[in-house]
Amino acid sequence: MSKLPRVILTIISVLITGLTLLRALRCWSNDSHLEHVAGAWIALAVDVRNGIFYRALYGPHGYGGTRFFPLYFLLHGGAIRILGSWRVPGYFLSAISIALLLIGCYRLLRCLGAERWLASAGLLALLAASSVQDSLLTIREDGMAAMLNVWGVTVCCSGELTRRRIVMAALLFALAFATKESSIFGLAAVVLWLFLRRRSSDALRLIVAGVFGCTLVFCGIYFASGGRALAVLRLTMTSQTDFRGLLASPATLLGILPGYWAETILLPLALASLIARPTQERSALPALLFVCTLAVTLVIISTPGAAGNHLLDLHIASVVLFITSVKDWSPEFGLAACSAAALIAFISFIPVYRDVDSVPVRDQYQNIADTIGRTSKPILADNPLIPIVAGQEPYVTDAFMFREVIEKRPALAEPLWHMIDNRQFAAIVLQDNPDTDEGREIYLHYHFGGEFLQHLKASYEPSGTPGDHYLYLPRK
Repeated sequence: MSKLPRVILTIISVLITGLTLLRALRCWSNDSHLEHVAGAWIALAVDVRNGIFYRALYGPHGYGGTRFFPLYFLLHGGAIRILGSWRVPGYFLSAISIALLLIGCYRLLRCLGAERWLASAGLLALLAASSVQDSLLTIREDGMAAMLNVWGVTVCCSGELTRRRIVMAALLFALAFATKESSIFGLAAVVLWLFLRRRSSDALRLIVAGVFGCTLVFCGIYFASGGRALAVLRLTMTSQTDFRGLLASPATLLGILPGYWAETILLPLALASLIARPTQERSALPALLFVCTLAVTLVIISTPGAAGNHLLDLHIASVVLFITSVKDWSPEFGLAACSAAALIAFISFIPVYRDVDSVPVRDQYQNIADTIGRTSKPILADNPLIPIVAGQEPYVTDAFMFREVIEKRPALAEPLWHMIDNRQFAAIVLQDNPDTDEGREIYLHYHFGGEFLQHLKASYEPSGTPGDHYLYLPRK
């Protein structure tokens, strides 16, 4: 390999790494990437800190209802108990997950035969991905689940599958499943790979160990929650997936990609690599990992509310497939493609660093809490971070899942409507304006849903926009 591609790769790596560190420092100090989904994860961790593991759908603490699996918010909640703060351990979990993810991906690429410079190029393409950056800059589970999956695959392909390695891999896959319920593609890809290589005994041992681990996760969730989690998950995990949504999922994927520059470049390169591979090589582990991850990703994004964070695992699989495809016939092309993707991503991150990362969200949330003032009454918000910053437990932990639950069980919404009608909330804080067409669409079909706007307007009145949110106070 000539020197010039390596020099270019090194320069772009320095640029991306430097900008990533600057983004992390700015975002962590501003909370600029903590939106309502991160708020739901933090609310679950705060519940754990308070001794609550999976709220009931409705109970003394308010409304539960989440399809999130627990490992991330359990670790976060345990750390909050020790440290007292939710910010420091939350950001630490995100940072350590991404660091271990990058190390695991480099190790995986080396195990699959990529030489050091080419594996480093793959690492650069990963760090330049918006889905990876977003996972680093917020507080939620995506990076941890991806990291555990990558390490599970790495353990399986880095040597002979002894009993110890099978147990270790099964544990990692089970922990990935315990972090994110859709994280089954790593185990599926390895099992298929072993079967196609006629290593049936290894495949059977791994699938038995993996299924046993996932069963233990389910049992742990069930017994630790006193059975509440089963009722919650039964309603929230059966989201609105249908055959029409699955057919439209490729178009949905294309609709999510704009703005995710590294993902947009590496995904077609991976698809081209898969198509160009000889038929006998399509049963190789990188190809199977890509196919399994793509299949699961298409199912996920066929449900309402799916966003770009679900591109993370697909991007990892794309990088692994592309790098292992070019390692024999053109490593320099691999370096050039990854460098180009990273450079384009770097340029796209500059205005984001200037305009988005600098938004003082932490101050905005505190401004809302200060405007409402001290109160013994609960605060209702579609972003659970608002009541948390105000020193309360969120009454509704996830406004999106609340809407999904009441579509199946409308009677569960009655206590909330009753509280709004009787002005039992000190304030209602919304992140979108319900008087606009877009806002009405959100509160009818995404957040709260049902008769929420009708009850809100009958009993509460607008009272300004502190912290760039819409504040409603009880009518007098």
